[in-house]
Amino acid sequence: MKSYAIFYPLIFVVVQGCAPRPANIELVYPNGAKKALIMSYDDGLVQDVQLISLFNQHNIKGTFNLNSGLLGQTNTWKRYNAPDMVATYVSKDSLVSMYAHHEIAAHGYTHLNFAAASDSAIYNEIVTDMRQLNKLTNRGIVSMAYPFGSSNERIAQLAGTTGITNARTVASTLSFALPNNFLLWHPTCHDSVANDLAMEFLTMSNTKLAVFHVWGHSWEFDDLKRWDSMVSFCNTIGNRNDIWYAGAGEFTAYVTALNNLVVSDGFVYNSSLHQSVWYKRGGRIRELLIGKRIRAKTIANL
Repeated sequence: MKSYAIFYPLIFVVVQGCAPRPANIELVYPNGAKKALIMSYDDGLVQDVQLISLFNQHNIKGTFNLNSGLLGQTNTWKRYNAPDMVATYVSKDSLVSMYAHHEIAAHGYTHLNFAAASDSAIYNEIVTDMRQLNKLTNRGIVSMAYPFGSSNERIAQLAGTTGITNARTVASTLSFALPNNFLLWHPTCHDSVANDLAMEFLTMSNTKLAVFHVWGHSWEFDDLKRWDSMVSFCNTIGNRNDIWYAGAGEFTAYVTALNNLVVSDGFVYNSSLHQSVWYKRGGRIRELLIGKRIRAKTIANL
């Protein structure tokens, strides 16, 4: 009986991989949080020292708006329905060490009321303040608080020609929404009512990014009840992993980069020249570098 060897041809099937289907991404702040806190304080009086110490204990970053033409002076303020106040400004040589972990911002060279000033006077007041603060600290100055909170659309547009990227008013919104106009930036509230909103902010379940923007003056904490209230607020809202503690300038730069993301043909492209952005996908926080792109169909919370 003969034996036969039968050979079966081997068939190799090459399966060509398909590109993964683009998925949604969710934007976050640099630490992965969806909530941010900005604390903005005006004038630059010596009471800033105590407030900075409190902020440092709670990992809170402040934006301190200074009048460089008044630094080192002691003046008497006439106040409406209140006793005169002796105002002592911080010294020029203390700025670098004192505000080491905080943002230094403009507040007008001499605290001029912009509402009653010419365009040229306003421009000079802002630019001179920026230049002097830069000279004293070697920092770029991009943020400002309007003296007396005095601003309007015309003044805001003028401020934008100086290199300022954001400017805060004193008109409270009682909202945690991101601003529509960074040069006419209405804060959430004055610090006298910040405690009333703290738990709402902490417990809110937000899909979109949120910001709690508080403003005030450190000299107001000469009132011990007000100081105790600020200590309570910092105890409640400080040292948390779910909040980004930011200066007004870095917050503006980051949100501007988010707003300039390009979504096209299944990709998200970071068109910023200076700012990486962060996003969440698949439970992981990832960085989208400057000039890079990722596959993504949509941005869920933009």
